[in-house]
Amino acid sequence: MLRTFVLLISLLVFGEGVRAQVSTAIQKKGMWIWQLWTANSGNLDTVITKLKSVGVSWVIIKLADSDSYYNATGKSLYSWASGYGGMDSVVSIFHRNGIKILGYQYVYGIPHYGNGPSESDVAKAILSVKGIDGLVIDAEIQYDTLSTRVATAESYMDSIRAHYPTSTICLSSWSFVSYHTAFPWGAFLNSVDVNMPQTYWAARPRTPASELSKMSGDFATYTPTWISAGYSQAAKPIEPTGQAEYFGYSSDVAQGDIANFCSLSQMTYGYQGVSLWEYTQITHPYVWDEYAAAWPVTSVSDATGATMSYALSQNYPNPFNPSTSINYELEKSSLVLLEVFDVLGRHVATLVNERQSAGKHSALFNAFDLPSGVYFYRLRAGTYSETKKLLLVK
Repeated sequence: MLRTFVLLISLLVFGEGVRAQVSTAIQKKGMWIWQLWTANSGNLDTVITKLKSVGVSWVIIKLADSDSYYNATGKSLYSWASGYGGMDSVVSIFHRNGIKILGYQYVYGIPHYGNGPSESDVAKAILSVKGIDGLVIDAEIQYDTLSTRVATAESYMDSIRAHYPTSTICLSSWSFVSYHTAFPWGAFLNSVDVNMPQTYWAARPRTPASELSKMSGDFATYTPTWISAGYSQAAKPIEPTGQAEYFGYSSDVAQGDIANFCSLSQMTYGYQGVSLWEYTQITHPYVWDEYAAAWPVTSVSDATGATMSYALSQNYPNPFNPSTSINYELEKSSLVLLEVFDVLGRHVATLVNERQSAGKHSALFNAFDLPSGVYFYRLRAGTYSETKKLLLVK
């Protein structure tokens, strides 16, 4: 009963007020490559081959920090990317291999580039990279102590959104709100699309289960407070970032941790994706093996992008009133049955009951004549079967 209550609260909190649907660029499995120019001795072909072998479909790379501002001559990333024709070309190479790419910016809360561009100008420069799939913001300690932290965060986000109102922008936050209550959570979450909390369980040390439980509870507790403070869009989808290797302190990632982290994220908490940090440090074969086996993911082809597998996406919007869309993928032509049930298991609606071709499909569920509450939708196609929750709020 308690677990059902927690899941219901999570649905209410994380689905409310979402600005935009989670981009397909950042669903399922991703990888944070902290220093792309040193990964696998800087050999991009080797990096991409490794990522594809474990089913990674999107990556985040550091484009703006003290040693990596991509557009600054003499910086490590600039020099490395020049060997591949520049950052536009690097993005194109990832895309040709079916992998999306987002740029990471560490935001200090104060101008950090000397007499150069402002923090928001750097963010906009990242989003101007040809073909880039989004921006990931990491704003940490400085925003806990900066006296003008709320106004600075709002100004930073407003400036970005004024120029890129529909771009995918993510926040790389702490996993525990309760330890960082001074952080301007609402100011950031109100303007981003997705939150990617850093769930570094081994460094604490904790277990993946305790880390995710604490994280979920914290966001369920504090999100209503941010909304009541005027940040009506502060409830955002969560896609946790897992620790993939020893960080130089506390404990190392144990065998079984990655499998547990991915399974709990998907099955218990219903998150749409996960990612691991960081590629250049991962030496344990079991990390790669467990990540390759976890979380059903669209496979990646060599040249033409992603080939289809069976997959059922979370409905959007969620919560909804009175209609919502349900997207799914079919690996091959299949007899498809998509049904909706109430919490007692009673049949509510049949949305699809026909043979459909391989590829991406969408169905609309209109619940205008149903009462508010939790419902379940189930997809059956061939031997594939998956069920997800949805929430109707009138």
